[in-house]
Amino acid sequence: MQNYINLYPAFISLIDRHLSAGYKNLFARPHLASDGSIEWYSDINGQPVSLIALPPAEKEQARALLQQKLIVIEQLYQILSLNNSAPAEVMQVLSLASRQPDERGVWVVDGQPVITAWSERPAVPATPVARPGRRWLWLLLVLLVLLALLLLRGCMPTAERPVQHAPAPLPVKQVCPINRTKQQAPEMVLIFDASGSMSISMDITPEELRRLMQDEPVENFDREPRRISLAHRSAKQVIDEVPKDIDISLVAAATCQQVFVTSALPFAQRNELKHAIDKIQPVGKTALAEALEKAGKLVDGVDRDAIIVLITDGEETCGGDPCEVAQRLKQSKPRLQVNVVDIMNTGAGNCIASHTGGSVYAVNNTHEFNEMMNQAIKEYIPEGCD
Repeated sequence: MQNYINLYPAFISLIDRHLSAGYKNLFARPHLASDGSIEWYSDINGQPVSLIALPPAEKEQARALLQQKLIVIEQLYQILSLNNSAPAEVMQVLSLASRQPDERGVWVVDGQPVITAWSERPAVPATPVARPGRRWLWLLLVLLVLLALLLLRGCMPTAERPVQHAPAPLPVKQVCPINRTKQQAPEMVLIFDASGSMSISMDITPEELRRLMQDEPVENFDREPRRISLAHRSAKQVIDEVPKDIDISLVAAATCQQVFVTSALPFAQRNELKHAIDKIQPVGKTALAEALEKAGKLVDGVDRDAIIVLITDGEETCGGDPCEVAQRLKQSKPRLQVNVVDIMNTGAGNCIASHTGGSVYAVNNTHEFNEMMNQAIKEYIPEGCD
């Protein structure tokens, strides 16, 4: 067990490098207490329940999820064994991790199985051939070996329930919908900057843009593809990829004190959401702070993961402070993040993303729009789900 405790960081690092977070959290983190006992910790938030104590239906669901993850761990072991890409002692731990654990050492936290210990079966040494007259010596040796194994087994700590870890709970955004309840599903909000600049063509030349910014006349500056048109198209394509258990709200920042909000629309109303997106048209100034404030009120962000995707092409022009709003939202809603799709790479949303643990995805031309929109929600689309 001490060897496993020592190798655990390298083992988990290996898992984390090749698989999603849902797999490294399959294995509880051991800690040697001052009294010599082993304490187990999990970053999954919730009350741990022994697998064998669950009701039949929940037990079977947890078992199925456990088997699914063990199969992936076994496949990883097979792949890494072929190219010898990991230290031998870490590979031994990975091999052990891929085996079926004793269910007495498996706990379920927030619907996710967590393994606290494995029962590794020690190999029994073969009895050597005895020389005439010394058979009793070999028998004594075998008895001593067996006694030592029994004593060592008695010193092995028994599996203890995982202890809830104090830091912020781990998101369930990468868990397949079938393996999470509706209450666990993340929430999503799309914010559209509907200021006047969103009517500008994505194909406008630098010279045309310079003249436009200096209030000089520019013909057909709003020719297609306009920024707002591409935002419409990409958003409608993206929401088709969003898992069915995620409800989506819409915020349209038309101009100062004219920020419109929809209720959270379930999967059955995705077409209605698309129609609402098509109706958003450029109007006036950029009200990022107000839009962000209203979007934050639409999500939980404390007991559930939440993502706001902000699509904008410029800085706040209504006198608000979106950076301060983002910082305040994160303090009250620790499981909320804001990803920014920054049209023309203005940097306007950088502080919003950084304050909420989000990212900025810059769109510099027409061809990048779909890709950046997809990247903005990619981590909320679990892989390998039906």
